[in-house]
Amino acid sequence: MKATVKLGLWKLSIAEKIAKIRFIIMSLIGNAWFASPTPSAIVITTQVNNLEAAYLKAQGGGADEVAAMRALETKLDQSMKLLAAYVENIANADPLNAEAIVLSAGMELKGKGPKSNQEFQLLAGNTGEILVVCPAIKNATYEIQMSTDPADEKSFSRIYIGTKSKFLMTGLTPGQRYFFRVCAITKDGVQPWSVVKGLFAN
Repeated sequence: MKATVKLGLWKLSIAEKIAKIRFIIMSLIGNAWFASPTPSAIVITTQVNNLEAAYLKAQGGGADEVAAMRALETKLDQSMKLLAAYVENIANADPLNAEAIVLSAGMELKGKGPKSNQEFQLLAGNTGEILVVCPAIKNATYEIQMSTDPADEKSFSRIYIGTKSKFLMTGLTPGQRYFFRVCAITKDGVQPWSVVKGLFAN
């Protein structure tokens, strides 16, 4: 069966989309499976930076700023579809390693992994608090990691591991954006990391 890449960008906020794409690009750089990504990491990074700048301008801006942001978002979405197709082609050229190849690119496979991993929520609590909420999986253990720089894989650190599907992170700096990812450990083994989601602490 052929591997089919799932990006899932359409359901993400602009901030979440930027974080996820930066994570994908970071996963591709230096990855032996992907010698010549198409579009290149430089092209995607430039588009992400442009979208982020437009996103910041659109905060409190007018219709023109929002329209400019959406145009850049559409352009980036199109580039990511091309990149997903490139990863998919590389993966399907090596069927025995197809799943591992896709996951190594920071992307997901359709029909693979617990859906609840991708559906976790971030809720702002009191000052300096963010609540991470994962839909419950029977007999699962959860690992939650946090970062302030999702483009740097080494910046993620474990903040929780246990069987509870909710975790309240405290002591955060108000106004700082924090990024989280979740992994479920079930009877089937360790599941892939979720998408990366970000939220500003109150």
